[in-house]
Amino acid sequence: MSVKIWIETEHQPVYRAGGFAWLRHGAEGLSGAAGGFRDVDAEDLAARSLLSAVKGLPPGEAVALHLSEARLIEGVRQLGARRAAGWKDAEGAPLPAAETWEAVAKALAGRGLSLARTDRADARKPASFCAAWAELGLDRAKSRGDVQNPIPRPNLAKVPGLPKG
Repeated sequence: MSVKIWIETEHQPVYRAGGFAWLRHGAEGLSGAAGGFRDVDAEDLAARSLLSAVKGLPPGEAVALHLSEARLIEGVRQLGARRAAGWKDAEGAPLPAAETWEAVAKALAGRGLSLARTDRADARKPASFCAAWAELGLDRAKSRGDVQNPIPRPNLAKVPGLPKG
């Protein structure tokens, strides 16, 4: 069996703040978290949100990522090439968020991995649920600093587009 993971992020470069939310649906049921960070650029937000979502996955379980954010999609697609290059660009300078991307690579190593593009505006899909929580995470990060909390079970029961039960 594979675990499906939806991740959405919301970044405001003016405030150097970002919010994120993720849902995980697999054999262990449905779980999710939302949060945000201050003093973060979009690349670091993407890597940190993905790392949060893949931490603690059962060993060897395949992962199906459902993403709309271009930085997340590109980060996942380039994971192997960036790792092989030692997390450095063509000039030898360290890539942004290299340590976080390395942790993501380790968490995903040895797993079947698929990637699907989502539409966060489609209110019938889990991505829209994540997008709303990512906005909340951004607001909380701007007012309170770095934060991450589980999404409450009653809210998870309202995720659109997932089988009930």
